[in-house]
Amino acid sequence: MNESQRKFLKNEFFMLSWGAAVQHNGVWNKNTTNKEKGNFRIEIKKILEDKLSEVYSKRKVTEEEHIANIEELQAKTKKLGNALNFGTCQKLLNMMCKYYWCAGYIKEPPHLPIDRINLENAGIKGKDMVNWTKIEEPKVYISLINKIKEKTSGQSLAQWEVDNWERRNY
Repeated sequence: MNESQRKFLKNEFFMLSWGAAVQHNGVWNKNTTNKEKGNFRIEIKKILEDKLSEVYSKRKVTEEEHIANIEELQAKTKKLGNALNFGTCQKLLNMMCKYYWCAGYIKEPPHLPIDRINLENAGIKGKDMVNWTKIEEPKVYISLINKIKEKTSGQSLAQWEVDNWERRNY
């Protein structure tokens, strides 16, 4: 694969990840212009690409490091003037990790994206079901990760997801 092909895939991976992370929740501050939205996305893309190439591509990241990276992303969105909640940040980072891992760019990530599809695939429902777009704190995320682990029979979360993944209405 040449550099143009890699760049194309990485751009597509970001756009797919961004769409998955923000499609079901309002993430923009009132009166945010299209130019500001574009600049914000460019900065977030750079932050994610740097983290993936500098850390995730070199070694397997621990769960603790991964959660800290989600919190770091969340803090950076706040500094950029459009704070995203923990649920949106985990979805964005975890989606990028999934695409990069499947393409062979990074080592296997420790987690999967917490979203309705993965929660349903793990049999989490009723009082245990959480709207991932409303997750504000890591402890809710960690609790869901642990509940999914109980369903994976020791398989890694990343591998379990790709083995059980299905696109809705496809």
